[in-house]
Amino acid sequence: METDPTIPINKIRFGLKWKVFVITCSLLGGIFVLDRLLFFEFYFLFPNETEWDSSPWYNFLHKTKELQSTKDKHRTIITGSSVALYSVLPDELNQRDNNKTKYSFFSHVAMAPTDLYYYKENLLDSHPDLVVYIHNFADLQWEYQEPIDGKFQFNEVKWVKEFGDRFPAKTIYPTTYLKDHWTELPRKTISKLATKSLFYVSRFRVFFWDPIEVYIDNHFRSGRKYHLYQGEKPKEGIWSKGWTKETATLLCSEKKSKESIFLQKPKTKLKFRFYSDHNSSLNQKPMEEVERTFERAGWNDLEWSSLVKNQREWTVVQIQVLSELSSAKEVNLIRYGRDESVGIRLSHFFCKSSKLENRSYSRGSYWDDTRLVTMTVPDFQADYFERMIRDAGTRNELWRLHFVREAKKNANSLTFEPWLEFNRILTISDYFYQQKVPFVLVMSPENPIEFAFYKDSKWRKDWVSSLKSHLETRGQTFIDHTEAVTDVRYFFDPHHLTYEGARFYNTIFSKSLEPKILLPNP
Repeated sequence: METDPTIPINKIRFGLKWKVFVITCSLLGGIFVLDRLLFFEFYFLFPNETEWDSSPWYNFLHKTKELQSTKDKHRTIITGSSVALYSVLPDELNQRDNNKTKYSFFSHVAMAPTDLYYYKENLLDSHPDLVVYIHNFADLQWEYQEPIDGKFQFNEVKWVKEFGDRFPAKTIYPTTYLKDHWTELPRKTISKLATKSLFYVSRFRVFFWDPIEVYIDNHFRSGRKYHLYQGEKPKEGIWSKGWTKETATLLCSEKKSKESIFLQKPKTKLKFRFYSDHNSSLNQKPMEEVERTFERAGWNDLEWSSLVKNQREWTVVQIQVLSELSSAKEVNLIRYGRDESVGIRLSHFFCKSSKLENRSYSRGSYWDDTRLVTMTVPDFQADYFERMIRDAGTRNELWRLHFVREAKKNANSLTFEPWLEFNRILTISDYFYQQKVPFVLVMSPENPIEFAFYKDSKWRKDWVSSLKSHLETRGQTFIDHTEAVTDVRYFFDPHHLTYEGARFYNTIFSKSLEPKILLPNP
């Protein structure tokens, strides 16, 4: 094909450049639109069947979108770190009669005041009638504080660099964080945050498969792989991973033809007792008893028809391990502290229909927590020392708690002085004051064992009085519940309440908020 000699060569080149430019812009625009539609809109329409505390970043974004797309007559949003998540039980609060508000979480693990500072607009868009920030000493990023010259010195240079590599900054607010700190960040972090600012697929890839894998496990697999046990709970209690005690007595609300049980050791002998109803199980009058030895360790099928003669009707089954028991440490339920015997592991929805509603912020009761309440106080203190304090400086899982504990000890000899993370709380307070949304700051309960390290320090008194003074001058509310829970057995660690502890604190928490809920918004 010959070139038209009447068209100047410069015009041909100019037209080609424009075509390339337009095509490139169109492709990029299409990629951006497709990325937003697929990974920010359609992706979160996928059913969320993840369980409590299983995918924190996905669940936080999913919950935020849910709150922003719905409204309640009166909505109280509870925000904060895992301390907030482990302090109250909104599900139980919402089930009470004559509720004046609907409680919802806007929270994820390790939420620092800076995180909430960047989320404040998203929180406002979630239609709160009352914002309750449950706060704790541990939230203040003590790994960046060092005692120098009679006060804590905040290492802001280190903080800026490392905060840019945290999941919240990379996943939820990369654009604003990059905008605020691009001159202080290393090139690698700038490049990473810039990419995540442009593409949601880059942000979400860390958890992208979480809800999909859970959906597949729930619908297309045998229930042998799961995060938390959701079947019928034995009256003797059950561990969160589905391990029973020596004996497990449970109501079988749905008798499937086949269930699954996991045995730690080969040649495990079990005794099955079947009862016609709950009363007969209380009176220990089984309609049938049968013993069965399972030759193989690991998951085994359990067929009810092979155990019950003549297909007699039963509703309650008791499973007792007759062989040598395994231990909680042996099956990796715990690593430190007092060991306990365990029986067998039950499949995900054992003897129960699979309820696949969103449970991402619904906490359940398990023997992991309940066992602590059954101990005597001296036994708990000994167990706590083994779990949380012994060799804390060298155990990776306790390194942050070690920093916090040392900071409490140092606070006794230091002068309080505001720093960046503390000032973020004041900024958040000012923001909701300007938006005319009632704001309450609650100091969460703290384990008396650990609170004693700095309870009487002048640093703590000045810290608390500074927060209280700032809020009260704006007509906001400051509530100090640090000592509201005095039984050490209600704490799993320095700052997190057990399920039983949260149930105890629930009433204290809700009653303290009643005056704010009954008042109309300013």
